[in-house]
Amino acid sequence: MTDHSLSTGVEPAPVKTRNVLVIEDDARWRMWIETHLQSAGHTVHAAPDGQAGLELARQIKPEIILCDIEMPRLDGFGVLEAIRQQPGLNRIPLIFLTSRNARTDQRKGMVLGADDYITKPFSREELLAGINSVLEKRAVLTERLNHYTEEYRRELAAPWAHELLTPLNGILGIASMLEAEPGSVSSAELRELARAIHVSARRQQVLARKLVQYFQLEQLKEYGWSDPTAAVEAGNGIEDEVLGVAERAGRSNDLLLECERAAVCISPQWLRAAAGELADNAFKFSPKGSPVTVTSRVVDGLYRIEVTDTGPGMTAAERAGIAAFRQYNRARHEQQGMGLGLAIVRNVARLHRGSFGLEPGPDGKGVRASVELPLAE
Repeated sequence: MTDHSLSTGVEPAPVKTRNVLVIEDDARWRMWIETHLQSAGHTVHAAPDGQAGLELARQIKPEIILCDIEMPRLDGFGVLEAIRQQPGLNRIPLIFLTSRNARTDQRKGMVLGADDYITKPFSREELLAGINSVLEKRAVLTERLNHYTEEYRRELAAPWAHELLTPLNGILGIASMLEAEPGSVSSAELRELARAIHVSARRQQVLARKLVQYFQLEQLKEYGWSDPTAAVEAGNGIEDEVLGVAERAGRSNDLLLECERAAVCISPQWLRAAAGELADNAFKFSPKGSPVTVTSRVVDGLYRIEVTDTGPGMTAAERAGIAAFRQYNRARHEQQGMGLGLAIVRNVARLHRGSFGLEPGPDGKGVRASVELPLAE
């Protein structure tokens, strides 16, 4: 990431023509950018504010978006968040156009998943070079992602692939900023940057943990693994895991928790994984301030874990179609993640000779998820 305010006077290498969306409320800047992009052979669409730009993006599906931050109706951050949550738009690279002193805006943009920023004023050469650089980097990342997920090629159109890139964009963007301007960062700003890196790294860690768990379960299932000697006292493990999930979600006051102690045929690792994913899913899909109830007890010789929320719920088709890397109504719920949580819970239950079920919550509101596991002798 570099300061683009000074012209090098050197024409960049020829760039491939692109379909570009420019969202800029300053008419002079908008016309200037549009003119120079068209002179380079790009097809340009322009919008005077964030709301108009978002609507235009849905219509034309541009290859790249250049977006100002401070705009009426919907600012640049709002545009970025909306685009990153919508299938068909969430993989379009976005470059923020920022003022020279808007370092806080730059940091926030990188954390939210912006691909780059160009500081005003900038030259024609810097504008073209910035677009070319972002598109080249995105192409490399996409090629690597396609390589490592060959087995799941049909799922690459789903939003989960973007989830792997967004935290990395934040971390790499802030690191590039520090590398380019090390002497201009104050102690307070450095602490803010460290917190931003921590947020992105934590998100990446959660995604990586889910992927590791899912593929580990798939491998164990393929090998027909079983451990009849596995046993754990279930109550304490469930309580500890669920309390931690509630705290991280900022929903401790919404949690209703009651767990019965019993010896269950499962390892502590997989019990905590199942309980944590069920609780995380309930908090994610229910509004703050609404109750999430977690209970566990012995029922008909089996240990039954139930997690109930009062969110929007799921249709019968959605409950029956739970699968890895599949998410429902992402644009409406605006959730992060890859759709692995309930698939992990289901695989944990099956691997331990148990069962997993989903049904409507009380009075048809929300979802009640349940896992039944055999008791240990």
